[in-house]
Amino acid sequence: MRKLATTMVLALGVAALGACSASPDGFDDATNEAPLTPAPVFNGDPANQATFGVDISFWETPVSQAEMDCFWASGVRHVVVGTQDEGITREQLAMAVSRGMTVDAYVYLYWTTDLAAQVNEAFRRVKGLPIARMWLDIEQDPGSIGSKTIVADIQQAVTTCQANGSVQCGIYTGPGFWKSYIGNTTSFNDVPLWYATYNYRTSLSDWPTEHFGGWTKPVGKQWATKPLCGIGGVDWDTIQVSAKPTVNVDRTVPPDTGTVPPAPTGLYPLDGDVEHYGYVKMMSQMIPLATSYQIGLERWNGKAWTPYYTWTNANAFVKNSLVDNSLYHFHVRAQNAHGWGAWSDWSSFDYGTYTGARPSSAPPPSNNPPPVPPAASVPTALTPDGNVLVTTSPVTLSCSGVTSATSYEFAIESQSGSSYIPYYTYAPTAASQTFYPAIHGVGYRWRVRAKVSGVLGAWSPYATFQLK
Repeated sequence: MRKLATTMVLALGVAALGACSASPDGFDDATNEAPLTPAPVFNGDPANQATFGVDISFWETPVSQAEMDCFWASGVRHVVVGTQDEGITREQLAMAVSRGMTVDAYVYLYWTTDLAAQVNEAFRRVKGLPIARMWLDIEQDPGSIGSKTIVADIQQAVTTCQANGSVQCGIYTGPGFWKSYIGNTTSFNDVPLWYATYNYRTSLSDWPTEHFGGWTKPVGKQWATKPLCGIGGVDWDTIQVSAKPTVNVDRTVPPDTGTVPPAPTGLYPLDGDVEHYGYVKMMSQMIPLATSYQIGLERWNGKAWTPYYTWTNANAFVKNSLVDNSLYHFHVRAQNAHGWGAWSDWSSFDYGTYTGARPSSAPPPSNNPPPVPPAASVPTALTPDGNVLVTTSPVTLSCSGVTSATSYEFAIESQSGSSYIPYYTYAPTAASQTFYPAIHGVGYRWRVRAKVSGVLGAWSPYATFQLK
């Protein structure tokens, strides 16, 4: 797995763009993009009751229906998702489940951070989603940490995972780590094993020549990393699955009704989302018998929506960079042999930290102006603040509670040169938020606002801290 998150924001900021780059000059049609091409079908390892699975993480970005259905057409029936980024984690898991896959999750373990806290946070991020296993991803170079400490840390992670009680817990690792750093210990051979050996040998029957750590047999093997269905960096696995799909998808092609397609639904980003990376991936559901889709984007200029760009392709999604700290909305329509169907509803999203005037869905009555939050609704007593040095992760941000507040927004920015760039915005119900900063050795600033009676109040002044 390539699961390190330490350069997440910078890496995603230069992610590959979609069909065409954005243009603020108005709607233009991008060149029609060909449908995604599945890989030759691989059915796993039936002799060992193992299926074809893939594992992905935030590096692979949110996954569209077109991409997930292409996975299915390649033989994939199981998807394992990393828990590094909550928003992407939940989108990837939900998409996989909705397209008939079974799912697991994994948590990449860092030796210098509280192991129990990492595992518990991973479970929180996947709460409500039907994962069958939580895998403890054990591969980070421990540096000078001794083998006894590592073994104790692994045991703490296993114990914490099992204490959650909701799913089976397993270990993901490779023979190189296991033999080099913990002396090929047999202390965990009662925990299910998923191991990595990149030799393109896809059967679990190869275990007698690849064995380590005292396990009598593995649950899964990761045998390659290569693109699949246009997504780079996908890990290919042969894995035994301990659950059944919670959604059964009817993939029968329906009869042609002789009408244009209905308006697509299932738009992502969801209406009101905040996109905090250097790209956005806009998508919708696929419509049976549709051959093309248009994704129309508009940008808010502070007074009105203005046309920005229209993409046309066969896959109902596009990934692109936009103008930072702006407000956008988009809609989608589909075409079949009978013409273009109706546009979907609009879905709006913040791209970065947008602080300007916002549109309203309808002008308020002249005698009923929009509610103005009282000054007392601005949170105070932000901590950490004062450019203090934080040396351990996670970091807990907190502020004074606001009377009658139902939720808060914590907007975090990380330092880049002499300025700050958007990092992430959380929306907890309490006046505190814990997170794991992905970029170390830089400064952060953050602010918070409260929602009272359905109205977001003014932002607090910025607070600052340094992360070692």
